[in-house]
Amino acid sequence: MATPAGNNAEKDLAGGERVAVNGQDDLEWPCRDQDAPVAADRVMSRGLAVGHFVRELMVEGVASFLLVFWSAVAALMQEMHGTLTFPMVCLVVALTVGFVLCWLGPAHFNPAVTATFAAFGYLSWAKLPFYVAAQLAGSVVACLSVNAVMRPREEHFYGTAPMAGHSTRLPLLMELLASAVLMINQIAGGLAIGAAVGTLGLIIGTLGPAIVLGRYTSVWIYLVAPVAGMLLGALCNRVVRSSDAILAFICGGNAGAAPPKAGNRAPTPRAAGAVASQQ
Repeated sequence: MATPAGNNAEKDLAGGERVAVNGQDDLEWPCRDQDAPVAADRVMSRGLAVGHFVRELMVEGVASFLLVFWSAVAALMQEMHGTLTFPMVCLVVALTVGFVLCWLGPAHFNPAVTATFAAFGYLSWAKLPFYVAAQLAGSVVACLSVNAVMRPREEHFYGTAPMAGHSTRLPLLMELLASAVLMINQIAGGLAIGAAVGTLGLIIGTLGPAIVLGRYTSVWIYLVAPVAGMLLGALCNRVVRSSDAILAFICGGNAGAAPPKAGNRAPTPRAAGAVASQQ
């Protein structure tokens, strides 16, 4: 005697179980059990990505704080007490950069570096505002801390500004060239980053004191020149790296030809003699 369709369970060809509930068939496929671990992995990977991004922002904020704080303290020690010379101030900045890079890890230190990395595809544009906000926040907190510790007078300005009575042409040119050199060294992994930073008016080293002290004299120089210089430096670095392809295009050669492998080289006379003696 045949049983009603609502009271029996049929096996599907794919291995799923067909269960009739209230006259409607509900297919419970085995792949449903496999979707749960995939969804959990996605949630976990998304959480790890958010955690890494928060850590990057914290590194940028702390690195900006340390760099601006010790740079300002060294500059005030030179201006207020005369205990440090300008080379010693640059050395303090370079040691601070080296300490941050060894202790915290890679950091941009500068919104101009972050903007250049985003322009050349090394950083997502969506992350750029968060990086800049973290760097600027670290700079402002550092300036407030410097004011609390050093208590500078009004004439002691530890920000970046052109010399009084001079034109803005020379500072603009120096900032442009120094920024280009800094970006070339940073992309190439050079060791002169600290020295370049010591002679460079960082954006965070300009905006932080300007906001805290309320002095915006020629601040546009230190906003435009670093970005333009670092874009120029990154462009020069890319041209140098692709010089083989450019020369191959001009000369009609093949830049993609791979050099001969070490294992396929012809034996030297000494190696050939050694082989003959062994035989």
